[in-house]
Amino acid sequence: MIRLFHKNPIGGRTMAQLLARTVSRSDVALIGLLALVATTGVAHAFAAPAQGDLGYDIYDIVVNKGVKGPLGFVGGVAAFLFGVSRLFSNIMIGIPTIVAAVCLIKSDSILQTFGMLI
Repeated sequence: MIRLFHKNPIGGRTMAQLLARTVSRSDVALIGLLALVATTGVAHAFAAPAQGDLGYDIYDIVVNKGVKGPLGFVGGVAAFLFGVSRLFSNIMIGIPTIVAAVCLIKSDSILQTFGMLI
């Protein structure tokens, strides 16, 4: 067991040695990834295909009549009620189910505001 007030509690190193460590490759990669994300361009919102475009019929059946229609609403409410019933017995299943149900119910708003980077 590690003693809290020992002179060198972490692997024989002092706090000054831990703070003065060199920068590793993973640190450089993380900083580079953060810089890349911070300097990305403008996000463009997803646009639904117009009537007559390739894939419009599939989009119309799946999104307009399915997800945004009564079938999607009933599925979202059923998933929400299932999540609430599971919330008291198993919270790790209940919370993601409720979040997914709310996403399904509000999918038309999410679809309009969901942007992809180009």
